[in-house]
Amino acid sequence: MIYKIMVVDDDKNIVYMISQFMKIYNIEVVPVFNGKDAIKLLDESIQLVILDINMRTLNGIEVCKTIRMNYNIPILFLSGNSAQHDKVLGLGVGADDYITKPFDPLELAARVKAHIRRWQEYNVNINNSKNKMITFDEFSINRNTHKVMKNGEELSLSSTEFKLLLYFIDNTNTVLTRKKILSEVWESNHYDENTVTTYVKRLRQKLKIDENEQRYIKSVRGVGYVFEMEL
Repeated sequence: MIYKIMVVDDDKNIVYMISQFMKIYNIEVVPVFNGKDAIKLLDESIQLVILDINMRTLNGIEVCKTIRMNYNIPILFLSGNSAQHDKVLGLGVGADDYITKPFDPLELAARVKAHIRRWQEYNVNINNSKNKMITFDEFSINRNTHKVMKNGEELSLSSTEFKLLLYFIDNTNTVLTRKKILSEVWESNHYDENTVTTYVKRLRQKLKIDENEQRYIKSVRGVGYVFEMEL
């Protein structure tokens, strides 16, 4: 199977290097060198976007926000800045992953394939699901459109955040270890259990749940998390 991704970076050498390496893994690359063209050229055939954060004119954060308005495909940020603030900011606007430069091309290719595979499998499972609408309290969740609404207002979730939320919902009132969540949601050994902690924190923030209250997603000390709600 040939995957098709978009690589967006104003450093043409980076785009060329990634494009050549991805060919080895049967991954077709649409090369783009600025944010405006990325938005213009993106269509339904693209399965994933690799996006540099620090581009001139229109930076990756703004491009990511725009993509998230219309597409739920995985977005991987590239950045020369390893600061935690940039990572949190990137995940907060809807990215699914964050990789710092310089990076290992083998790891990048592995992450790309893992994200696309999870996204494809997830869409198949959603289309086969009988319960495509979920409602509780002020929330409504549409499995088909990947939309989460709170009091009629749409929340912006990345595809990974959305999958994590549905995994919690599908396992309501069941204690889940971080290891189990990592295995079922990320399906990859390229991440550690701290990834789960980071995403749970982001998910709580996006659901606008007070972290001290731990409404819905509750921490189980020394074990993991449990989603408590009557659906």
